[in-house]
Amino acid sequence: MTSRLPVDASARARLRAAQRAEATALKAVQAADEVRSRARAALDSAERAVTGAQAELVRTSGADRAALLLDVPVKALPRVVRATEERPSEPA
Repeated sequence: MTSRLPVDASARARLRAAQRAEATALKAVQAADEVRSRARAALDSAERAVTGAQAELVRTSGADRAALLLDVPVKALPRVVRATEERPSEPA
């Protein structure tokens, strides 16, 4: 399947302008996707830090006291401790 090129100069100019606009929009999408990826990585890192700190609080104060201090159900805390024990330590 071959596509015909516009023969009129103004049509070619419009095509080139449309292609430039398309390329610019694609670059913007790629840049936004990269920003989103970095934000997700930062959020994942923060989530690991919070989970680790919660697990340390459970080990230090016990599940009941930690639940009271964190204002979370006691049932949620064993998952926190297990999650930190199952996850391999990450390099700093």
